[in-house]
Amino acid sequence: MTEEKKAHLELVVRNSKDEVDRATRNRFDRLHAEALAIEHDDAKESGNLGFVAKWIVHATLPYREPKDNPAAWGRRSGDVSLMIQPGYYKKLISTKSKNGRVREEEELVSIGYPFGSYPRLLLAWMATEVVKKKEQELLLGSSMAQFMSQIGKNNSSGGTRGTITLLKSQAQRLFSATIAITNDPDGPEWANQGFRLLDSALMSTFWAPADPNQLQLFSSRIKLSDRFYESLVNNPVPVDLRVIRGLSRSPMSMDIYCWLTYRSATLQRTTKIPWEALYQQFGSASSMWKFKENFAKSLRDVLVVYRHPKIEIDRSGVSVSPAPPSIARAIRARIA
Repeated sequence: MTEEKKAHLELVVRNSKDEVDRATRNRFDRLHAEALAIEHDDAKESGNLGFVAKWIVHATLPYREPKDNPAAWGRRSGDVSLMIQPGYYKKLISTKSKNGRVREEEELVSIGYPFGSYPRLLLAWMATEVVKKKEQELLLGSSMAQFMSQIGKNNSSGGTRGTITLLKSQAQRLFSATIAITNDPDGPEWANQGFRLLDSALMSTFWAPADPNQLQLFSSRIKLSDRFYESLVNNPVPVDLRVIRGLSRSPMSMDIYCWLTYRSATLQRTTKIPWEALYQQFGSASSMWKFKENFAKSLRDVLVVYRHPKIEIDRSGVSVSPAPPSIARAIRARIA
């Protein structure tokens, strides 16, 4: 290899490392600023007391789109499994044969799996609205910009990768999916609960405005299914919405926060969770080694904005000790 090529490669590596270091500093600066705001103002007093469904604390949604669009996808936490099936619709496909004849056939098309940060933000918004208002039908707002602000996304942009397009796609995937919570059939007590999140959704005027800030004549709305609504009313997990939104660039960090605030508050003694169990609950298609690296990185981000947990990580797993929840018990009691 020539000296010129060596110098070029060294420059590329150095620049890449500088970019990674800069991104890391920016991430921690942003999270640190969020942490200072959280410490200064109580979540309830600042209007940031939120909730998530209890089942999503135990078994999480995909972080990326499942490869090859399988018929079902799931995670496991202990003896509880969460399984998701995407929604489908029939599409008319026209094909032309060699002799020139056009033939039309119906094809079953998957809407796709909900994944990433947007479904988690939507679920937190729905749970919070239900707990506070005790209503099964929820208004999405009179404009796209207004709704995106409610879920913590204050920048509305169009285009293929814009926030409006991503939110629309993930909302359709989430709202059309079927979810099942199932116990191990070989265990002492078997139970299965399957449900759709919604009974109905009216989003035509909401999702396609030329101007995201333009108010619509009729507000878009969704109606939650009975089972989903009951799960939110009966077993909500309190969270700080500022933490959820601050961590929204990393869906794994969002999941770890919700899990940690719940586990820290319910533990009676220090508990060791093996890496294998954490991999089943939070893992993906990555190797165990890569998962440990990603989990540790995400956990560091969580502990910047949620400082109560007592955590120790070693080669065999993660030890969690009893600690105050993210939302004080006194506040939880007043809400109940």
